[in-house]
Amino acid sequence: MWLKLFFLLLYFIVLFMLARIFEAVVWYETGMFATQLVDPVTLSYKKLKTILECRGLGYSGLAEKKDVSELVEKSGELTQGELYSAIKKEREAGDASTTHFSGEMHFYELVEDTKDGIWLVQARAIVSLQDQT
Repeated sequence: MWLKLFFLLLYFIVLFMLARIFEAVVWYETGMFATQLVDPVTLSYKKLKTILECRGLGYSGLAEKKDVSELVEKSGELTQGELYSAIKKEREAGDASTTHFSGEMHFYELVEDTKDGIWLVQARAIVSLQDQT
């Protein structure tokens, strides 16, 4: 009987230690504890929109920062870990939004594939020295 209690206690101690190790990993990645709460009023409008997107909430009718921060507060407490992951996702998505086209046909092909209505295109001509002579 005492042996079963000992192993049960050992099991809970191991679980507790694993939880502390995982928390330390998150702390190392973010620089602070992930469970620390953040005041949404102190964040920028862009970060607030990113958090709402990560939570799956719409903000299309909200033009002011005050309204967006109130929506974030109503949707739940904002932790430092959630803010960190939202900013990380935003940076990854921002990098993927740029497309380099190899030519005219490549551009038309991608427009047809994505069926997007609006494309912002910056065209740069690359001229070699041999073409000028």
